[in-house]
This record gives sequence, structure tokens and C-alpha cells, in this order.
Amino acid sequence: MKAILYITPRPDYYRVTVYLYNDEGKLVEKSVYRRVKHIVIEECTVRLSGQIVYNSIGVVVDAEKISTSLKGESILVVKGATTR
Repeated sequence: MKAILYITPRPDYYRVTVYLYNDEGKLVEKSVYRRVKHIVIEECTVRLSGQIVYNSIGVVVDAEKISTSLKGESILVVKGATTR
């Protein structure tokens, strides 16, 4: 799987749009998180890209399986896992 995060800085927080793609490159989910103060990425390969977005930060996350969740009101957690 692959997730692309578009991180847009705002005063005091980030606006994060997450696009999740399957192994064939097909979009399977889009989520928008507002007022994110921290982003935690666990057990994934992460690449920064300035070429895929303008005025935002592009983060490409690769893992066999990816999940996103919001902890509290402002911590976005992107977690990768291997399937067994």
C-alpha cells in the first residue's frame, strides 16, 4: 500500500489530506484531518516530495498495510504493518 499525505501549515496547526492507494495504484480512501498538531508515522518507509504539491509538504508513506487514526483531537497517527 501507499499513502500520500498533503500537509498544509496553518497558524498553530496543520491541515492533512491523506490518500490511501492499494498495491495496484488505485485510490481506496481519502481522509481530511483539520487542526492536527502532531503527525506520528510508525513502521513505514517515508519519503518527502516537493514535486507533487505546491504550498504544502508531500509525504509518501509505503508499507504492506497502512492505517490512519486521530488520537485525542490533534495527533494524527499513520501506522504501517506487515501482513502475516
